[in-house]
Amino acid sequence: MALFVALTSYAQQLPDSHFEDWSRTYNGDAQLANWYGSNVSQVGMKFTFMFKRPGRTGSCAYVADREIGAIGITAVGPGYMSLGQPWQYMKGLTVKTATAGTEGGIAWTYRPDTMAVWVKRVGANTDKEDFHLLYYSWIGTAKSNQYKNKVGGCTATTRTNEESDIRSATDGNECGTDQPVRQVAEGWYRARAKYNEWKLIKVPIFYKNDGRPTMCNVIFSAGNYPAFRANDGLYDGNGLYVDDVQLIYSSRIDKLTVNGKAWKGFNPDTDAVQTLKLSELGLNVSTADIKVDGYRGIGVLTNIKGEKARFNGRKLDAGEMTVTPGAINGQPWVITVKAEDGSSTHVYKLKIVN
Repeated sequence: MALFVALTSYAQQLPDSHFEDWSRTYNGDAQLANWYGSNVSQVGMKFTFMFKRPGRTGSCAYVADREIGAIGITAVGPGYMSLGQPWQYMKGLTVKTATAGTEGGIAWTYRPDTMAVWVKRVGANTDKEDFHLLYYSWIGTAKSNQYKNKVGGCTATTRTNEESDIRSATDGNECGTDQPVRQVAEGWYRARAKYNEWKLIKVPIFYKNDGRPTMCNVIFSAGNYPAFRANDGLYDGNGLYVDDVQLIYSSRIDKLTVNGKAWKGFNPDTDAVQTLKLSELGLNVSTADIKVDGYRGIGVLTNIKGEKARFNGRKLDAGEMTVTPGAINGQPWVITVKAEDGSSTHVYKLKIVN
């Protein structure tokens, strides 16, 4: 528990990561000041999806799918919370045109490696739909004017920095994005499971490029959002408790390259001296010509269509990784890696031989 309560002063964290500031209200219910629930206001009626509950420490947030409706039109709505603004739209009173999503997020320049979240998952149908824990960051401003609706068509509505216009590889806007952005990173965990007790889930964050983001967003969802644009595949009463979210910054290397060639034998988890034969990489160079680079945030995610979205990772910059040269067949190279937030340091030793 101390890992989440006694955060170090240099940690770069999300606002109110323990969910204690419930100073706003919606429809008479307490609401978080820095996070937004997927609350609905339709034809004069209001429906709340995010609630304050006793937490693992202090208070926590609880979101749940629930049936909503007015004047004879009812459907189960997705219960989720976000740093951005959840939105819902239906053209007139035609439920077939219903669509929904999340706009925006917060200004953000950091590059964490893992998002750790404590959750409980409850409900009678937790085996029938995924819950979602999602982090993503980007550069630029996305825009579009139509989004997938309940019956698979496109409903016209203009949005800025909508989640599906940013996450083009994993949950892209099937109706087309007018102004795309450069997505930097994504961490996405989804599972069909019930947890009656608090469970810590660590979500690895993968990187598409070396860019430094300008914004990020986080979504915690009780059911099938963001995998569904509208109200299909949701189950009334499936709920998710969320508490004590922490971003973790690593001082490890996922991949090491020598002169641009990845060394498959590299072990990121050892402190021992590792030996690399230049011949393994097809290299025949002098000590002065050797260049060592480290990469982090490499992985593969499955998108909503079951396809693989690959993240090639980002190269560590000069502020995160320093290399003290050695000699071929002699003194090892010393590679010092610092976590981006300064929370830890790791030293690798690499002996390079012909």
